[in-house]
Amino acid sequence: MCYAIPGKVVGIKEGIVTVDYFGEKKKARNEFYELNNGDYVYVQGGFIIQKISEREALPVLDSWKKLFFKLKEIDFRLAGGAGNKYRRANALRQKYHGNSCCIHGIIEFSNYCRSNCFYCGIRKDNSALARYRMEPAEIIKTASYAVNELGFKALVLQSGEDTWYDEKSLSHIVTEIRKKAPCLIILSLGEREEALYRRLYDDGARGALLRFETGRPDIYEKLRPGRILKDRLELIKKLKDKGYLVMTGFLIGLPGQSGGDILNDIKLTSSLDSDMFSFGPLIPHPATPLAGTAAPSVETVLEAIADARLDNPRAQILVNTSFETLDAAAIRNGLMAGANSLMINVTPEKYRKFYDIYPHRAGIDLAIKARIGHILSILHSIGRAPTDLGL
Repeated sequence: MCYAIPGKVVGIKEGIVTVDYFGEKKKARNEFYELNNGDYVYVQGGFIIQKISEREALPVLDSWKKLFFKLKEIDFRLAGGAGNKYRRANALRQKYHGNSCCIHGIIEFSNYCRSNCFYCGIRKDNSALARYRMEPAEIIKTASYAVNELGFKALVLQSGEDTWYDEKSLSHIVTEIRKKAPCLIILSLGEREEALYRRLYDDGARGALLRFETGRPDIYEKLRPGRILKDRLELIKKLKDKGYLVMTGFLIGLPGQSGGDILNDIKLTSSLDSDMFSFGPLIPHPATPLAGTAAPSVETVLEAIADARLDNPRAQILVNTSFETLDAAAIRNGLMAGANSLMINVTPEKYRKFYDIYPHRAGIDLAIKARIGHILSILHSIGRAPTDLGL
């Protein structure tokens, strides 16, 4: 299954390309290719990420055409705007994004971390955890399989704050993935140096997933020993200034957090000009200082999704895997409350269980293709197309 529909270039002006999808026109930035009207491209996150031939594009378009309009009809029928907060939020999602649901693959390539965050199972002091690092060649091979065999068009490269991967090695990884498996590369490396992020942008990375976790400095500095919230927020702002698509957000259910704090964190995410909201529930890990903390309710998380959509109609909003871990119906319910993005774990199976940021993570025991099939069945049932068309 392809997680994007190829579109036809019908206009180019000062680096902004107009792309046609079955008569629907969207805009995208072009920073990688020489293009002419009539060319076929894939778009992710508002960027042209791949140019393909007409011979490659037409069979994909033919397979999509009937399904594309069928799914739009289902979504339109389900997205009525009257009623409770969730229905209003879902109607806003449909108004600004149609039935598009971005699907990102995620490769968790190292569970080493120099940080000691109280809420995270891969924290430095968790001596019971079996640690692993994927070699650069294995990361590139995994990315190539995800893009060229499974059809992903956006990949998150995620690790703990592991400085074993220096600027040179990460630059090699990003450059080779862009060369062998063109896709939207999203970095989730933690609080690394600004110069490193700048180098990787120049190498072709275009997304950065870096959550601020909480907008309250007192909670942040208690749960992230030796770190201050101001530094985290400054790095997020610098990544945005560089040109990255910024994906950020917070944890729901931290000790001392109030309902008002969650609303303030939504406002903070919006004020950072975030391209994607990434937030989810705290799932207490037994090997952390927060082991005895109660997880938040499903309703609290759903309300946060709806409030985020009502506050920022144009943003992408992720249904986090931690929410699915909390509630088996989270994907469907989260999408119906205003969310429009998901991630599928494509980490090799031999490593997956060791990226133990919280226990009993949803989906890690399923083979990748089975996981894909499960998610596609949910999406099709509510009229969502697993694709990103652009802006």
